[in-house]
Amino acid sequence: MSNSIELLQLLESRIAHLQKHVEEQDAEIFQLSKRIDTLVKVAKEQKAQLAAVAELNSSNTDDMPADEKPPHY
Repeated sequence: MSNSIELLQLLESRIAHLQKHVEEQDAEIFQLSKRIDTLVKVAKEQKAQLAAVAELNSSNTDDMPADEKPPHY
């Protein structure tokens, strides 16, 4: 009988350990998901900024083309 009780206690201990591990993984995945969302937002903002700069550069092509050397060279 004591062997059955010891086995049951061992299994309960392992289950408790696995449950704690799953909860820790869930919390970590949630944090990573928030970080990914933040990075996606920043990437979209930077893409919009680059598009604005490209638009500004394309409207200023009359002044000096990008491949032309400045006059002081």
